[in-house]
Amino acid sequence: MPEIPVDRPFPADLAAASEGLSRGEAVYEGMKAGILHHRFRMGDPLREEDVASWFGASRAPARDALKRLETEGLVARIGRKYAVRNYSYDEVLVTYRMRAALEHLSVEFAVLRAGDDELAVLETELAAQKAVLGNASRGEFSELDTRFHMALARLSGNEMLLRETETVLNRARLIRSNELDKDNGPAAAYADHCRIYEALLRRDADTAKAELNYHYATTVRLHETRASDARGAPT
Repeated sequence: MPEIPVDRPFPADLAAASEGLSRGEAVYEGMKAGILHHRFRMGDPLREEDVASWFGASRAPARDALKRLETEGLVARIGRKYAVRNYSYDEVLVTYRMRAALEHLSVEFAVLRAGDDELAVLETELAAQKAVLGNASRGEFSELDTRFHMALARLSGNEMLLRETETVLNRARLIRSNELDKDNGPAAAYADHCRIYEALLRRDADTAKAELNYHYATTVRLHETRASDARGAPT
């Protein structure tokens, strides 16, 4: 179970994000932010009474927030209790195949529709990443990583594609929470993003898609290895 102070489960910046919201929205936004910033890992139990106490709420808004997160694929109900969703290898593979399909579409639309001035928004995101390399926590860099990919989705000019991409990216962020000590780290992710951007500037959709696939490969490979090890473990 993650080490969470009983009086405040998340950093001040995440808690502040829920200020001014209704109690139910505050619990939902706070829990979602905590999951996506890697304050939890897949399989961590989430008791309604604990969630309620973290936000000074009753159990009803805590229960409603957990149900909403369940529909988004971030939380799972196990009997009468909840836990952070635990994805099997097959589910990881499906998630990343869906992500690839959506982001490949974003690349195709961006190459056709976005001018160099519009593509420059990706350069801004890359500058933000470069400025914090070596200093940002993995949760903070994960947020910047998502911003880059969402910016790419916006370049498509397709609202449906943007919404679907956000949902899948959030699931991918949760999946990565169990591999943060084994993946290639922020510097490697930043280098991947630079290559994706450079391919887009050249209007080279095929290379941009290949770079996106490479970008995902480490996480998928780590889960494949873990699944293989589990199958080979003695019973």
